[in-house]
Amino acid sequence: MFHKLSTVAFIVCFSLLQFFFNFGANATTYIYPAEVFPTKFKATAHGMSAACGKAGAIISALAFNQLTNSIGTPNVLWIFFGCCIAGAVCTQLLPESKGRDPDLLYAEELEESRRLHGNVRH
Repeated sequence: MFHKLSTVAFIVCFSLLQFFFNFGANATTYIYPAEVFPTKFKATAHGMSAACGKAGAIISALAFNQLTNSIGTPNVLWIFFGCCIAGAVCTQLLPESKGRDPDLLYAEELEESRRLHGNVRH
């Protein structure tokens, strides 16, 4: 259907693709670390999450032209589709963060570590 879509249909499909891609990936990249990681690690977690997202974008942008030349654009789009489905599945495997206080969980983990390993400072 890639070559059969009209310009308007292509723009609509592409816009929907971008909306849902950003809706899912950006939420996972920027919102999830804020909900999951303790305050002490939030900046680092956001930085690592954003860096991985940007690295993926750079790799896919570089690979898109190379793959398009070798296997064709429709096949590359199917590969991206598979990556999107894999990302959606992995996102669904993430634990629910609602009602959990990451700072409290971190304090409990530190206390348990102190009990198991003596009074070691972390």
